[in-house]
Amino acid sequence: MVKKYNIRHHYETLHAERYRGLQGQPRREKVKKLIAGLKKQQSVFTNRPDISAADVKASYLTANDIATLQKSCVLRS
Repeated sequence: MVKKYNIRHHYETLHAERYRGLQGQPRREKVKKLIAGLKKQQSVFTNRPDISAADVKASYLTANDIATLQKSCVLRS
């Protein structure tokens, strides 16, 4: 977990001018937008729960069938 001081220091030294004018509701909306963007970026690196074990097994079986067909075609040639 990043320490609060480190985040504040980073923000104040690098981004203060850009976001100084945001106060109140516009600031909250900007924070929500930035957090949503971060979560979207992080989701690329997380495990996809919507892929079931059955889907993976079917994929392997299909790949095996294709490899077997290719092998038999090469042997006939």
